[in-house]
Amino acid sequence: DEVVVLDAANFNALVLNSKDIWIVEFYAPWCGHCKALEPEYKDAAGKLKGQVRLGKVDATENEALAARF
Repeated sequence: DEVVVLDAANFNALVLNSKDIWIVEFYAPWCGHCKALEPEYKDAAGKLKGQVRLGKVDATENEALAARF
């Protein structure tokens, strides 16, 4: 799985302090739309490897981080 799991502990170091280009999904595990996006998002992460990094943040577990963005 090329999608990086992000949280409050690693977000700044991996995303904000990186020269890499990131696409970050803020999701809720119970959300139907988020669940439907998951396989497409994983596929995109594989196809974009080396060009863009894809990450995901569980917004229910990282409310403050999600609120920032």
